[in-house]
Amino acid sequence: MNKGLMAVGAIAIAGLSAAVGWYGVKLLVQPESEAAGDPSATPAATGATVAVTFAVDEIEAEAGGLFTPPVCGEEWTSEPSTANGVSPQVTVETDGTSASATVSYVTDADQATAFLAQEGQLIVTRDGVVVTPDWASEFVPEYSVASPEGEPASEPVSFAGASLCDVSAQLSSFWDDFDWSAASDDEVAERQAEAAAFEAEHADLPAGEYKVYAWTPVIMGESAAAARALVEEGYTDLAYLQYTAGYSPLADSAELEPYCHESDTPGGGTELLCDVPQDVLTELLTREVPEYYVVDAAPAIAISEAATFTIE
Repeated sequence: MNKGLMAVGAIAIAGLSAAVGWYGVKLLVQPESEAAGDPSATPAATGATVAVTFAVDEIEAEAGGLFTPPVCGEEWTSEPSTANGVSPQVTVETDGTSASATVSYVTDADQATAFLAQEGQLIVTRDGVVVTPDWASEFVPEYSVASPEGEPASEPVSFAGASLCDVSAQLSSFWDDFDWSAASDDEVAERQAEAAAFEAEHADLPAGEYKVYAWTPVIMGESAAAARALVEEGYTDLAYLQYTAGYSPLADSAELEPYCHESDTPGGGTELLCDVPQDVLTELLTREVPEYYVVDAAPAIAISEAATFTIE
């Protein structure tokens, strides 16, 4: 289990996965003949099924090594690439001081395509040099659906001057040599004021030509088929079920009892905390699905065409 899942598992309890959203509804309400994982295929009339499951560690292994994002300060550019018929698209809006990027997934088929993606992955360059903000890049599989229309896959991602990696590195340096254990309250306040002044001074995007790329693994096969079946049952945030199973359709499963307990919250209430072993989850999430849910396609990386804008 990667550390990113543990860090955000509690947050995931509060809401639905953005990846399910409009796309999931659109896919799920289509007639069966139009809802195959591969929309260009006609579902078999035999009604044959296959057992599949959603195992985060196995999905992580599928995505491992497919792509290493460029690091801050590296000169980088890329041509767009499609993976298994899926292409990310990115649009950018800017007010001259900051920008926001919106990603959508488009399929070259004439119907929706279900797959597992890594949501929210962007690469930002300025004058050809990587300045991507320090967003988490650990792989967290999200159930996604590409449509021919390419409707937005998630909320816009915003960035400004102080969030760019070259500027944020300078901001971080304010604290690199700071001895918190020996500092007085006045010294802490003084250093905080210096950092705040620097951040305010660099709030606007520096001048230059910016290019924004969206990228994602496109994973199909049994994992995506299992995700589709579970979403149809009402599951969300599948990657976080190790920690959020108590708030999922699994909540009444006796198998969870040894791994979940109630904990008091600062507000005087309680919350259900879980840490379910992967082998237990794998068994609980096993489903029989129609064979046509399973698309035999190797995991691959898709990269969008760059969205370009200039700051004077």
